[in-house]
Amino acid sequence: MKKIFLTIAVLSLLAPAVGAVDKPKADKKPVYVLVPKSVVHPYWAKCRKGMEKAAKELGVKAIFDGPPNNDLARQIEIIEGYITQRVTGIAISPNDARGIQEVIKRAARRDIQVITFDSDSPASERTMYIGTVNKEAGRAAGRAMVEAMGGKGTIAVLHGSLTALNLRERLDGFREEIRKAPDMKIVAMEENRDDAALALSQAENILQRYPKLGGFFGTSVTGAPAAAVALRSKGMLGKVKVVGFDLDKENLKSVQKGYIYAIVEQRPALMGELAIKWLDKLHRGIRPENEILDTGVEVVTKENAAKVAESLK
Repeated sequence: MKKIFLTIAVLSLLAPAVGAVDKPKADKKPVYVLVPKSVVHPYWAKCRKGMEKAAKELGVKAIFDGPPNNDLARQIEIIEGYITQRVTGIAISPNDARGIQEVIKRAARRDIQVITFDSDSPASERTMYIGTVNKEAGRAAGRAMVEAMGGKGTIAVLHGSLTALNLRERLDGFREEIRKAPDMKIVAMEENRDDAALALSQAENILQRYPKLGGFFGTSVTGAPAAAVALRSKGMLGKVKVVGFDLDKENLKSVQKGYIYAIVEQRPALMGELAIKWLDKLHRGIRPENEILDTGVEVVTKENAAKVAESLK
């Protein structure tokens, strides 16, 4: 009988310890992942900086991981890896709005919070989109181009991607404004997949085909710089007007010198910051009032470039 009581006592002492092993740690940090379209341009470094700022403030773990270039298959592969790891949440800038839908669905089925930033996939199961309202941003670029060219002339478009929804929306908005000017016309469009060398080659070829071209419009970060370099080699800087997206120190200098007429600057650091903060809110059960959170844009021209330059220091 004493042996029975002793066995029961030992088991009762062991029981809490066994339970403690199986119970998840209450202080385990959430893990959030930011998956950009690619990692090759300083634009994405700004998103990462915002992500890191938010992670530090919240005391969470944040990972920045994307394909080396605009590669949908590789982007999906990266996301699937984090689904397998059961991370807490994923923010994605889709290379293809439709092509990303299935992997977003798989993440949602595993109770992983998913949002989009920079570029949206509205028909997917993402909870919200954080970034630019791109059609309106395209309209702003179109208005700048009409102003630059005095309402007349021919335009070539250096298009980042035919499948990225944000760039398609920018082009739609740009076209709407150009159509309002009856003496302006888009005569060429080339897709470069955000490949800077390809964009430059395309710009050079366009100038050969259209020697009287009036303007270049770049829908993504590679377009305006490529156009400026091509125009420099032809001695045409300032003569052909250039409007594009996304600012860095080099194309800011080109704006200040008048080589690029205008850059529509987004707020990528804010996108990265808000993406992590909203993934954390969703993890804690807080839902957004609206599924689209507009981070806004600023049209940078020679007139306001000095002020913008100060903010980039």
